[in-house]
Amino acid sequence: MFEIGLNSAIVYAACWIGMGTVVAFCRRPYHPPAAFLLLLLLIPLIPYLWIAGNPFIAVMFVAGVGSIMRWPLYYIGRFTWARITGKPFTWLEEHNLEDGERNPNEPEY
Repeated sequence: MFEIGLNSAIVYAACWIGMGTVVAFCRRPYHPPAAFLLLLLLIPLIPYLWIAGNPFIAVMFVAGVGSIMRWPLYYIGRFTWARITGKPFTWLEEHNLEDGERNPNEPEY
């Protein structure tokens, strides 16, 4: 009844894009966990698109994913680069502030 082929790969990719759209409409605190879940779902999806369909479709989907997930990919890249080079990742690490401390340059309200 259900064959593995290009149609199921495209349906899986369309569901992934739909879930990405729903995550984008959610409030901002829900973005990071949902984005990492979506990135985990990409691990089987991209080879599935490559094998079941056409490599061109897989490459175009990866380009679309890069557009949709640009900020999570940017932060993962920054985090990885900071761990490799030893540079601070966040503003708090850069200025040696504890979480919750005030920025000394911020004006009083």
